[in-house]
Amino acid sequence: MAAEAVYHKAQSFDPDANKACNLCLCLIKQTRYAEAKSVIDDILQGKLLGSDEPKSRNRAQELLRELETCQSSSMFSEPSGLSLEDAFVEGLDQLMSQWTPYRSRRLPIFEEISPFMDQLAC
Repeated sequence: MAAEAVYHKAQSFDPDANKACNLCLCLIKQTRYAEAKSVIDDILQGKLLGSDEPKSRNRAQELLRELETCQSSSMFSEPSGLSLEDAFVEGLDQLMSQWTPYRSRRLPIFEEISPFMDQLAC
C-alpha cells in the first residue's frame, strides 16, 4: 500500500508509462483489478509519456495478461473473498470450537481471580 501511494504521488508530478506499470502491479497485488485495468488502458491507448516505447508497451501487455489471469482465478476462488490460507484457518477455528468447549481468551490467572473482582479495590 505504501508503494501504491508513492507511485500515485510520482504519477501526479511526472506521469509516465513506467511508473504507471509499477502502479498497476501494486493494484493487481491488492486485487484492485478495475483500477489496474484503467491504468493499463491509459498506457495501451498512448495517453502517458513513454507509452509508445516498445519496452513499456510490452510490459503493459504482460501486466494485462497477469491481470486477466488473476481475475479468472479469483472467479473460481471462494465466493466469500477469503484467501486459501484464511479459509483454512477459519475452518480450523470452526473445527476446534466443535471439539472443545468454550475457553476464555484471558490468561488463566485472570480466570482464577475473576470471582473476587467485586472484592478488589482500585
